[in-house]
Amino acid sequence: MKTIVIQQRDSAVFMPTAGLNENSRAPLRAAHVDRRPTVLHFTYSTGGGGAEAMLVNLVENLDPNRFRSVVVAVNARPWPQAAQRLHRAGACLHDLEGTAFLNRETLIKLRTILHIEKPAIVQTWMHHADLVGGWSARVAGVPKVLWSVHCREIHRNPDDSDRKMSMFRRALALSSRFIPTRIASCSAAALEDHAALGYPRRKMKWIPNGIDAERFIPSTSARAATRADLELPEGVPVVGYVGRFHEMKDMPTFFRAAAALQQRVPTAHFVLCGGLEMELSSVERAAFEQMPNRGQVRFLPFRTDPWLMYPAFDVFSLTSRTEACPMTIIEAMSCGVPCVTTDVGDCARLVEGAGATVPAGDAAAMAHAWEQVLKIDSSTRDQVSQLSRNRVLQNFTIKQAADQYAETYALMLGVKS
Repeated sequence: MKTIVIQQRDSAVFMPTAGLNENSRAPLRAAHVDRRPTVLHFTYSTGGGGAEAMLVNLVENLDPNRFRSVVVAVNARPWPQAAQRLHRAGACLHDLEGTAFLNRETLIKLRTILHIEKPAIVQTWMHHADLVGGWSARVAGVPKVLWSVHCREIHRNPDDSDRKMSMFRRALALSSRFIPTRIASCSAAALEDHAALGYPRRKMKWIPNGIDAERFIPSTSARAATRADLELPEGVPVVGYVGRFHEMKDMPTFFRAAAALQQRVPTAHFVLCGGLEMELSSVERAAFEQMPNRGQVRFLPFRTDPWLMYPAFDVFSLTSRTEACPMTIIEAMSCGVPCVTTDVGDCARLVEGAGATVPAGDAAAMAHAWEQVLKIDSSTRDQVSQLSRNRVLQNFTIKQAADQYAETYALMLGVKS
């Protein structure tokens, strides 16, 4: 039996998951009356992607004197460190131990938690959570709902038919008119995409993602230690990637570009953090097998300390066919790593003046851009490094993002920000 830990700064209440049912209505009793408005975040998981990382970052950086944070995840089990971070931030975490949004038991537990927590605002994360969490909140009588857009596309599950996806898009567009009070988009490009889909522009606000720039820093010691851990030969050029092996990341283009680079720079190594070789699809594997020196590729699972990974790279790269506002680019820039990315979503806006973009799907252009970055002298590299970090400090810190979310909450509640 799983236990939900509801953590407050001065007390903790333990509630067995098995005790959550549709007849449960008894309120939790705390040591004192907490008059802070509760913001309840509803998500599928607490790790594994940029939106989930942003959720945890946001909860950690909201002023706890102004807002009480509650996180409800359909499945938080794979991400125990995220749970620990949320608890340390004073948040309440409810793990529904589910496998799907529309599972009956999951919906019953969510409804029960909404009645127990009585949030002033429910913030939902990603399209499926927006629709299911938004409707659940309204049915439970929650006065304010904030949808969060973190993708340009509405993702299709492997078994989703064209008809099902068409119905889902229409349901989102229709629901956007009356379910959310406000809609926050991490990406300016995604905001326009969703306005074209039918989302009311008057409800929408662009709030870029933000990262902890005091954690993601340039570090020669982290560079040396990580390279040693990965058994990378002294002085070899390294192109890095951090993220899922998802279809939208277009890993075949990455591998084709890597093959082209190795033809011209045989010492080039590649580090891919976020997936293992055995997880490659047949299309990805076919592209990977084109590389002349496949032994110079390191596959790593997700790390809980990515700030130690980025400094080991000479270039950080995304070959995605679509993106919104990728956290990984911001993290790499904050670590002073030059970035080369496809010109999709907000990527060009992120690296403006401090990195390079190439057309999506163009492996030759990507390989050429990597080679050009690897050729720059140390003085120029230092300038690019400082420019990259300064751009993050000026525009993409978690404090800036948290302040904008706090302002949005205040406006929704009709209180002074």
